[in-house]
Amino acid sequence: MPVRGLILPAFALFLAVAGTAGAEEEKVKDNIDCGYPLTNAERSFCADKALKEADARMQEAFDRLRVRLVEIDADLPDHLKGAPASLDEAQTAWKTYADKDCTAYSFPFRGGTRGNELYRNCLIVLTMKRTEDLDATVEDYAN
Repeated sequence: MPVRGLILPAFALFLAVAGTAGAEEEKVKDNIDCGYPLTNAERSFCADKALKEADARMQEAFDRLRVRLVEIDADLPDHLKGAPASLDEAQTAWKTYADKDCTAYSFPFRGGTRGNELYRNCLIVLTMKRTEDLDATVEDYAN
């Protein structure tokens, strides 16, 4: 059989094995206690999970604020409109700031697992703070 003829069966075997490994990995992840992660792998998994959750909460707060700013803009004269676009720009700038700030914070340790852990933890804290700020702004514009 030519080599090209082996590629498709080999790829199918790879996908089958990868699917099984993925299912087993998910079972293991379900058993990780993120309240007390013991290994570097567990700490990394839990930090990634916490960052995804913080990002999701921040996105929800951002979306609520953006909807409110669109509502407010609709009632303003043209020369005062633009809050949603400004919010979009601010969020992009905040993401750049957070990345650079956490890179600077973790930079001395970037060669090992500690650096990645510090970077993610920094992003989690900044993201939670940003979420609080977005929520507070939504409350400010509630009336």
